[in-house]
Amino acid sequence: MNTSPSAPLREGLILLVADVIGFVGCFSLVHRIRIGVWLTDYGWSLAALTLLTLMGLYILDVYHSEPEEPSFTLGLRTLLAVAVAGAVIAAVVYIAEPWETNPLFWRSVLPFAMLLFAVWASLWRLAVSRWSSLRSSNILWLVIGAGPRAVQLRRDFRAHKGRGRLHFLEEKPAGRSPDWPDDSSSIIGQVGDLERMLDQAWTGVIVASEAPLPDHVINRLMSRRLRGLRVFDLTDFYESFLSKVPVLHLQDGWFALSHGFDLLHHNIELRIKRVMDLVFALALLVVLMPVMLVIAVLIALDSPGPVIYSQTRTGLNGREFRVRKFRTMVRDAEKLGAQWASANDPRVTRVGSALRRTRLDELPQLWNVLLGEMSFIGPRPERPDFNRQLEREIPYYDLRHLVKPGITGWAQVMYSYGASVEDAREKLQYDLYYIKNYSIALDIFIAFKTVRVMLFGRGR
Repeated sequence: MNTSPSAPLREGLILLVADVIGFVGCFSLVHRIRIGVWLTDYGWSLAALTLLTLMGLYILDVYHSEPEEPSFTLGLRTLLAVAVAGAVIAAVVYIAEPWETNPLFWRSVLPFAMLLFAVWASLWRLAVSRWSSLRSSNILWLVIGAGPRAVQLRRDFRAHKGRGRLHFLEEKPAGRSPDWPDDSSSIIGQVGDLERMLDQAWTGVIVASEAPLPDHVINRLMSRRLRGLRVFDLTDFYESFLSKVPVLHLQDGWFALSHGFDLLHHNIELRIKRVMDLVFALALLVVLMPVMLVIAVLIALDSPGPVIYSQTRTGLNGREFRVRKFRTMVRDAEKLGAQWASANDPRVTRVGSALRRTRLDELPQLWNVLLGEMSFIGPRPERPDFNRQLEREIPYYDLRHLVKPGITGWAQVMYSYGASVEDAREKLQYDLYYIKNYSIALDIFIAFKTVRVMLFGRGR
């Protein structure tokens, strides 16, 4: 039986719908039991409660489960998420004092409704997680090729925790890459066996061969595709299911003919993005000014040196500018020259470590956004010295300068740390995906993921 690889999105939507129905139902039921009548009024209050709770559940990441995550772990995370959302709601209610006129916030309704919803949401996640695990075993990919491209696909698929299993066909006898792992059980035949293999129920076929496929193989794939089998070029598979663009497997022709990259030639989208940058930068500077003052005091108390430092970075079209950040390292941290930051860098101060994990060290870059040197969302601005090195070693690295750099971005939320050429290559793949598939909806999605990263300290 074929199983759709878009299962995570479908599961998330199922849980979202179940949460909305369950939340409204739980409050209506508790209102009926505790007050004696069914809930008919207070629509805006209930809508606000629902939205706030759903945002909390999303930020605490309970609309997504890892393929190997035990069901009870997801259930416990859901209980914790609802408890946190309930605490936030209770705090808001206490400050705003709406309980005198709105029964939804009465102590006889709110806590019992939230508790009932916590049980509802957890049970739904247990059921969906179990259902997903059973269906994931039926996701089977047939990969044509066992060379270097297939080896990289195998690594990336596992690192991304892709759902399902990969099975490979060698292009010729003993045609696998020398880098192929000792475990060769996933190699099930050769390209000559394709016709027989296609009789099985595959979720899709991925073409990862090193050389162009023969005409008769292309014809077989086309025939099966017209009958409903999904067939993916390696680049399209990466983009569709791993949310990145594999730079090591690209050619100039792909950039010339591929769809997307609308942000580069749609001036109206660039103007909308700029207006949004200005509005949010001004608003955040006003709202977060007290937080920034506290951070400045903590930095000054923690170690000697300036509170804010500036550094030359490469921006739009390769132009250099001075980026501003809260200082997170000791003074004279680079007296020996530019260095990659490492995971446990001894140059990072105690306060600096916390700022990096939560990305609060990036807040002064709001000024760069106001000046138009940066955007809220885009590729991370890199230092010119590193840029020159990376452009020599990574193909298409200079393409990330086609858009303004950002305080946060798709690469920053999808790949949490970068301290080497290999990390830079991995992040470039996400940057190219963002540039190619830009939309306001994607920017909003990145903004929500950034909040999650900041809360859980997964950033750099």
